Amino acid sequence: MPLAAAGKGIDMWLDAVESRQGRPARTMFACMERFSGAEVPAVLKVLFYRHRYFGTPLSDLIQDALRGRSFWTVAEREIFATRVSQSNECPFCQSAHRGIAGAYVSIDQVDEALADGDNSPLRREARAMLEFVGKMVRNPDGLTPGDADKVRRAGVTADAFDEAVWVATLFNVINRVMNTVGAEALEASRAQVGARFIKAFGYRTPPPVRFLSRRA
Repeated sequence: MPLAAAGKGIDMWLDAVESRQGRPARTMFACMERFSGAEVPAVLKVLFYRHRYFGTPLSDLIQDALRGRSFWTVAEREIFATRVSQSNECPFCQSAHRGIAGAYVSIDQVDEALADGDNSPLRREARAMLEFVGKMVRNPDGLTPGDADKVRRAGVTADAFDEAVWVATLFNVINRVMNTVGAEALEASRAQVGARFIKAFGYRTPPPVRFLSRRA
């Protein structure tokens, strides 16, 4: 497809995401904007548009991966998500999940963990896993059995390894979606609002949209 035609197609799709939401989603957006004083994050517009095809299944997977039972703490999983988003150069997801991780530990601790320095507050298992998921995104063809062995020697079990890789895999998907729609980094204040919302309600599609939307 010629580049110009591809760009036109993306513009049309973005227009649909902005203007063709169902009534439950539009009502939720209006309430959120009224109480937060800020525009609804782009990710919700993407996930709520014809949500049964993509948004709801993906949100359920993210909820299970980031909030289900796990060897990893919630903060550690959010830091993994932030590292994947950094590696994929996704400014929206990086800023959003840095803020969410900071709702469970301090932002300073999140930044120290992501810096990979000697001051990292992460336990050694999480430090090893963070290094692995970063390489998994940046250089997947360069991964070797030795990379996995290094993680295992840090004390990460097979189940814990799979849990972290699943987080990274899901964010490889959503990072690409948000980069496609051109979602920009959140300002710190907006990231804090979003973090409070996610901490309170989680990632699943909200019931008004999930159950009342009549659009396929």
